[in-house]
Amino acid sequence: MRSHMNKPVLALFGAATALFLTSCGPTPQLKVKEAVLTLSPVDSNPSSYHFNVYGGPTDVYLLRVSSPSAIRTEMHDVGVDPKTGAVTMKPMNRVLIPSGEKIEFKKGGKHVMMWGVNLIPRRLGEIETEFLFSNNERILVKARVQEMDGTDPDEKKALN
Repeated sequence: MRSHMNKPVLALFGAATALFLTSCGPTPQLKVKEAVLTLSPVDSNPSSYHFNVYGGPTDVYLLRVSSPSAIRTEMHDVGVDPKTGAVTMKPMNRVLIPSGEKIEFKKGGKHVMMWGVNLIPRRLGEIETEFLFSNNERILVKARVQEMDGTDPDEKKALN
């Protein structure tokens, strides 16, 4: 008889455990996705890099985005001067990535500028980049490379 009495208790415990586990959900993971580098049509001008950062289990700061295929990179944010109404770009040393939130680096907002992008990304159609965060996590990302009009890169354009 004892085994019959334990079955309802075990069933109830199992159901409660399953409910608890499903309500917790997965722990958010720090990641970078949807990365695209748009090449400048003028080689001496910077290209623009856009992506989304998804916050992990704790708040962190994005400190740097770099690439072996670019001479220099800078994080910028677009703003409007309240006095003049002029659109401005301000360099950013770091960007807060709150836990579990999506931060967009997009046209007209936060973005990374890359100077001196070499021919390798044009040939491969992708560029390798490294994201460095304040918790010392480094995320390597292969981003799609496109021309300003959204087409695939043409290395011949870079030779002119």
